[in-house]
Amino acid sequence: MGETSIADQIEACQALERSGEVGAALQRATLILNAAKNSGNLADVAVALVGLAHFHFRQGHYNQTQSLLTEALRIAPASSFSRCDALRILGNCAAEQGDPGCAEVYYHQAADLARELDYRYALYKCLHSLATNIYWPQGQFELCLAAGKEALALAQSLNVVEELWFPLADIAWVYWSTGQYELAGEIADQMERSVLPGSLGEGFYCCLRAGLQQGIRSTENLLILYTRARSIAESTGDPGLNVEVRLGLCRTYRNAGNFPAAAAWAEDAVAVTVRLNYRQFQAIALIERARTAMAMGAHSTAITDLKSAIEIAKTLRANFDLAQAYFYLAGMEEAPGPFLQEALRRIQAGGYSFLLDEEREISYPLLASGLSAVDSETRQCTAIFLKNLQSVPPQPLYVQMLGGFRVKVGTRRIEKKVLGQRRADELLILLLLAPGYTLTFEQISEAMWPEKDPGSTRSFFHQACSKLRHALEPESTAQDLPSRYVYVEDGRVGLHIPKGSRVDLHDFYACCRQEQWENALKTIQGDLLPEYPFAEWLFVERQRVSPLIQQALLLNAQQLIQSSQFSTALEYVRRLLTIEPWHEQAVLLGMQACMALQDKTGARRLYKQLEKILSEELGTQPHAELRTYFQSINERMK
Repeated sequence: MGETSIADQIEACQALERSGEVGAALQRATLILNAAKNSGNLADVAVALVGLAHFHFRQGHYNQTQSLLTEALRIAPASSFSRCDALRILGNCAAEQGDPGCAEVYYHQAADLARELDYRYALYKCLHSLATNIYWPQGQFELCLAAGKEALALAQSLNVVEELWFPLADIAWVYWSTGQYELAGEIADQMERSVLPGSLGEGFYCCLRAGLQQGIRSTENLLILYTRARSIAESTGDPGLNVEVRLGLCRTYRNAGNFPAAAAWAEDAVAVTVRLNYRQFQAIALIERARTAMAMGAHSTAITDLKSAIEIAKTLRANFDLAQAYFYLAGMEEAPGPFLQEALRRIQAGGYSFLLDEEREISYPLLASGLSAVDSETRQCTAIFLKNLQSVPPQPLYVQMLGGFRVKVGTRRIEKKVLGQRRADELLILLLLAPGYTLTFEQISEAMWPEKDPGSTRSFFHQACSKLRHALEPESTAQDLPSRYVYVEDGRVGLHIPKGSRVDLHDFYACCRQEQWENALKTIQGDLLPEYPFAEWLFVERQRVSPLIQQALLLNAQQLIQSSQFSTALEYVRRLLTIEPWHEQAVLLGMQACMALQDKTGARRLYKQLEKILSEELGTQPHAELRTYFQSINERMK
């Protein structure tokens, strides 16, 4: 039995694993090892030992994994693929058991050997392991991103399509962890195309997608994703996915205000990390449990968990976890003290300023108190960080205008009652519709207070600007810091739209310009800003939007009829006729769809409704083509 044959058999087992049949893969790998031992070929035995070790590792059986790999290293040739793989998996074991220093040594040994042997597949796996097990847990996000991108390029060149999700996940989690949600979403889209149903990759994809949709989608939608991920976690037994699902459910329920449920999932996450001795996630789980306790006002419990997390994170050199733990401890200090200093020191050293922006409800009051601290060192350090925080790019804006006005800053939804104060909502809409998102005071005054003299509206104008700033960045307003979204200068007010922002109306117009009519319809949830039915300043925009919506509906209906999707085409026609009841071309399409569906009565009804509307409102009748088609239907019904 040659080495290639054994390698092929192990690869078949890995294919089973990727499809979710982990137990079957482990059983078959055991049989392969027994057969290799019977053959007496030590090289084959080494390959089989490493293959079986891989499956035990995926099940969290670290003692069995290490025993198998130790035996493999004893018999594997010094310059062999088997030795390279054994070193890498030993690194994985060390990482999972909380020894990142030992793990990193193994990974670099394996990577060096892989380069020496030109074993590109193993090099790709080593880079992925360094990214996911060393750089990301230790908060070395730039190194993680670099290793992940290099691993992805290798995986693509090797055409291991089913494994692309590994480096993609490394890249996506860096973007997610650092608040770069748009980039994380783009990578998640690539993951979705590369994972197999029921595979570990799908499980992590579901967790990532749910994490990106926190605060944006409903709790029910998030739970669907986590339920799917949990099912995969239980079937595969993967410890990382089992913990990540629980942490995600904790965040979901905490964001929804269901603190008891959040606390239960946090407790379960901690219990899983302890039961599996999964130290890599223990500090993270303790921090999530502490954050939930903070939300419930149980500060003493939160402090205990955070201090425990610090002790674990120190041994793992988990710098970002340490920065978070000290930051949350500082947020519970009665007065600025050593926790604040330590948090700011670690945030600065690690380049984690994004954490302050993500947790603005804690960070801004905390930094404001730091400015008034007794000791000068805390005051100076805090002042530097407030300045740095203002340079952090603001979170994207997500605005819905078609079907109702809704605004989100990052994952935070702005309540209508907050945005509606002093007509801040109308000011925001006007700016979103303006060229370059900027208007003069006179333009705003004329639109919002047309009945008043412009000179008497300046106070209203400033109040609207102030309320809009507060709605978008309440923490900045509370600390008297300049807004990163709204600016007023030289008699003009402008709106800064951060990178990654989405405005459905803008997306709709872009699709129309590119004649992507199907995508255009996907952006439409309803009429333009129905909450403002009598706003004169919306008249021109409504006149612009309505014909485009009609065109999108009409062209999609035509395409659907051509592809024999008559029921959907009829739905589009009816949507169009609610906007423009006398649209004759739409009626003709609707009649054609009805006839294709053997609904002659429905076709006649569409014509008769049009005939009545045209007669009563315009004093005319349907055009000749429609009348002829209607007559042909009548003749068929005789």
